[in-house]
Amino acid sequence: MNKKISVVKLLKEYDLEIDDIRWYKSCITAQELLSYSEEMKDLIQLIWSGRLSDKLHNMEEQYIEELQDQLDRGILDEASIREILADTYALKNKRVWN
Repeated sequence: MNKKISVVKLLKEYDLEIDDIRWYKSCITAQELLSYSEEMKDLIQLIWSGRLSDKLHNMEEQYIEELQDQLDRGILDEASIREILADTYALKNKRVWN
């Protein structure tokens, strides 16, 4: 019998909190927004339409739910989730606190 893997339990194993996921998602979103440098009209459309706001609203909770769903459906495996969490942990340790 397969034991169900929980993303939330893995977060605890990696000593990650919701704020760390928010930071990780913020870094990814910043990279995506910087990629619009050549297509300012597309960036303006993204902001104006509210899609950016929708994307940012509860992004960390939605991301955890998406990871769990992809894990449950077999789209991602435990190793893939662990790689993402290791990247998140690395960003957490590089984070500059004011």
